[in-house]
Amino acid sequence: MQSINANKLPACSSLPVLRRNDNAPPSQDVKFLQQLLNRYNFSLKVDGYFGKKTEDAVKDYQGRSEDPSFRADGIVGPLTWEFLGACK
Repeated sequence: MQSINANKLPACSSLPVLRRNDNAPPSQDVKFLQQLLNRYNFSLKVDGYFGKKTEDAVKDYQGRSEDPSFRADGIVGPLTWEFLGACK
């Protein structure tokens, strides 16, 4: 797995919004999400499919936040990407 270089992080608004079953073929964005979640002690198969296990991991991760604006809805938007450390 590649390390994340903070100097080369994209803007959070440039990353796609991801949600369950949005992607029929395997998605590189979902693979990246799964790799990030696995860094937080989830054990997801990095297959590029945003199914129930990935959605449950996203909700669990989101539910750990103390930020009241951060909802555990299973949708990966700019705030979730930011909290995962994927963007700036």
